[in-house]
Amino acid sequence: MPQQKKWVKLVSSFMVFSLLTSFTAAGAASVHADAAVATTKFSDVPAGHWAEKHIAKLASQGIVKGTNGAFKPNDNISQQEAVALAIRFIGKESDVQADEAVVFPENFNVSTYFKPYIILAFQQGLLNRDEEFKLADADPATAWGTKKASREWITKLLVKAIGKEEAAKGLATAPISFKDGNQVGADYAGYVNAAVQLQLIKGVTVDKFDPKGSITRAAIATMFSRAEAQYPVAYAGQFTAVLTGADSASLKLYQDGKETSVALGADTYVYRFDSEKAAALGQLQPNTNVLVVASGGKAVYVEQLDDKQQVENLTGTFDRLVTSESKLWMWVDDEPVAVNYSSATKVADGSGKVIPVTALTKDSNIVVARDTYRAKPIAVSITVQSAPVNTTGSGTVEAVQTTPPTVTIADGATKTTVMYSVSPQADVVWQGQILDGGLSQLRVGDAVSYEVKNSVVTKITITQTSSKVVRGEFYSASSDGSTIQYVMNAGTAQQSLEAKFVSPSADVSIDGLTGATISDLVKGDVLDITLNDNGQVSAIKVVNRKVNTLPGATVLSYDADLKALTVRDTSNNLVSVYLSDKTKLDMNGSTLQLSAATSLLAKGKKITLGYTENKAVFIQFVYKYTGTVTAINTNNNSITLLQNGVPVTVALDYPYYVEISGKTSATLSDVKAGDTVTALLNANQDKVSSLQVQTAKQVEVYSVDLVGKRVKFKNADGTVTDYAASALTLTNEKGDSLALGSLAAGQVGNLYFMGQTVSSFKALNVTVGRVASVAADKLTVTDYNGNTVTVPLGSAYTVVKNGATGSSASVLTAGDRVEVKLDAKDRLSIAVNSGIAKKFWKYDASARVLSVKRENLTDAYTYAVPASAKVTQNGAAISLSQLADGDAIVLYFYRDTLVEIAKV
Repeated sequence: MPQQKKWVKLVSSFMVFSLLTSFTAAGAASVHADAAVATTKFSDVPAGHWAEKHIAKLASQGIVKGTNGAFKPNDNISQQEAVALAIRFIGKESDVQADEAVVFPENFNVSTYFKPYIILAFQQGLLNRDEEFKLADADPATAWGTKKASREWITKLLVKAIGKEEAAKGLATAPISFKDGNQVGADYAGYVNAAVQLQLIKGVTVDKFDPKGSITRAAIATMFSRAEAQYPVAYAGQFTAVLTGADSASLKLYQDGKETSVALGADTYVYRFDSEKAAALGQLQPNTNVLVVASGGKAVYVEQLDDKQQVENLTGTFDRLVTSESKLWMWVDDEPVAVNYSSATKVADGSGKVIPVTALTKDSNIVVARDTYRAKPIAVSITVQSAPVNTTGSGTVEAVQTTPPTVTIADGATKTTVMYSVSPQADVVWQGQILDGGLSQLRVGDAVSYEVKNSVVTKITITQTSSKVVRGEFYSASSDGSTIQYVMNAGTAQQSLEAKFVSPSADVSIDGLTGATISDLVKGDVLDITLNDNGQVSAIKVVNRKVNTLPGATVLSYDADLKALTVRDTSNNLVSVYLSDKTKLDMNGSTLQLSAATSLLAKGKKITLGYTENKAVFIQFVYKYTGTVTAINTNNNSITLLQNGVPVTVALDYPYYVEISGKTSATLSDVKAGDTVTALLNANQDKVSSLQVQTAKQVEVYSVDLVGKRVKFKNADGTVTDYAASALTLTNEKGDSLALGSLAAGQVGNLYFMGQTVSSFKALNVTVGRVASVAADKLTVTDYNGNTVTVPLGSAYTVVKNGATGSSASVLTAGDRVEVKLDAKDRLSIAVNSGIAKKFWKYDASARVLSVKRENLTDAYTYAVPASAKVTQNGAAISLSQLADGDAIVLYFYRDTLVEIAKV
């Protein structure tokens, strides 16, 4: 019989078998387009199977079903099965006509069950009958219908099914990106290019497409599932909505202008758009679009479609709450704005602690996240950035700052450290009396009670103190300095003579005089006297007298009988003073008697003179100057220093030496304006023989040897240096002395040098954590131990963020991870840790090893996870088990140790 080259409808009707219930003709039960859809957990598609998500979705939509509980994902699909799947995919199964009988050309063999689907595919343009008849003629030994579908044939069918044929035609002559692209048939090239461009199909390897190869049931399920993004179809029981909340029993949704919900079951599939792996319910982001396929009132498949939260942020000031209407009013850019809230609205204070909405206080700075999808928007969350405080409390003073006036108190009840602004009119009360000087009367360590109104301290009562300050006029002191007498309210009717014992450690300060003692006080000095909690004098400061200092003065004459000294200062001004038994004479740190110093006061000698009016307070026979370099003159070979505010110019001897730590053979060109140096003089006191530049570097304690009394420091370049503890003065940031045993490995601090010689080490306080809030005068950080640390910013600090260094905290935002400490120049430094962006792969809990995905083979992809490492999302703690394959994460390290894993 000659082959027929056409297909015709017969007048007689043809009974079409039941509709396709699987990729094969094995199914027998009839399923209609409006029938309920049931999800099936296929026995041969294990959890974690690479195509599980796509098989699950198509099964939930009723596009595919298994046979006896199995899916057979690795079996190849035939051409007639693929056509039936495409018909179901485009939602045209109801158009299959079961009463039509057809006759196809003799070599175009299709199983009777699938003929109606092939007819409809020709009618819908999914197949071209001339092309398919020609293919059947070319391979008469294999029935067209049962022939295994090739990858290029399936690709063309799918691109036509989603209506992208014009795009394929436009790409027909474009090069194919695979090495075997020349094996793709000319009729399929554009379709392959279009499918790859639309991310519907990938190669079997990175560079191989295998166009003639067969395609598995799992692979075609993946292709058609991905294609739904290009060709949406309303399947039975399927809808999209906005996810507003979820619990283990149901999803809370907003759909078609109203609130609704759908139940969840143990067999509900849950996925995210950005992962092929099943997701936990908690990984779904609220206020995003979700796809739901439901059956019998229960969700059988749920997928988050994007990560775009449909919310807007309103930043402003809280005004009032109308609880009867579930509404609050706030000021935004000087305009009143009403915001609706519900019982589901999350309200949190600045530290992230959940609070009731009724805890909001007027004039609080708040950020409201409000949905944009409801006809009547509702607040999703309300975050308090700062709130006016009205409270009372008690605690211990940790810091006091007068400009701007602030006090930092370790609160005894809440066990937290708080910093408050202090009103200029605030009363500071001690023993029932308001103290003169107000805030300046507070001392670190004082026990106090306090009152706060509108976030400003208005009253501080000292309940226990280490000191207080009174003012009096010096009258006399005992010869051993153990007692002092002073006049209170001198010159008034209330004047009285007071006598106090002096603490052995009492500090005496006179402006311009270093190392002052009680013996330096003179009658008539006005004193600020600090009394400790025992009523003893712990400090004395002269407030009406200043000791003028003349560094580098030249002796013109000295009359031993009159004890009269005349000198010329560096500006050629003459100064005459009288010496007395109280005049301190110092030679290289040793005290001299006046009788022994006469020869040193010969004409031409260099001294440093301190004097008040015409009385010599001290004389130092100069052997060195220490100060800040202001100028270096290479023409006359001299250097100018600013010592105690007074410029000193001195010539350089020849030869002279320059010492700078870490630099051998240093020269004068290595000394810069602004450097602090000590200039050692020659025997004649007229020229510099050596310049010792003072430097500092930030180091980390490497180890401490208490037996050998040595300490090792790790430098920034990783090298380790070893020093005898006796060569170092050890202090903390406050200047308090530290014992060697108080140092520990890992302690960060500044190491100071005088020339090549190490002189001291200062241990620094380091805060590492997450920025909670930023204000003009302070930074609040939650460290990795959960402590809230308030850092006063002061007037000089640096901020390093994204490689740029600035001097403004405005670049900081809540959520930034930071390290806060003093730098090597004792300035506050805030360094932002940007972290390392990665994609999560897996976590080995037994080995505590995190694995991430690599972009190239040279990338590190495994990281040890210490027990102390935090795992967070939006600042809240989560567990590592909540991370899914492909999740975007940021890894934060401190000193090469992983401290936080943040899910983005």
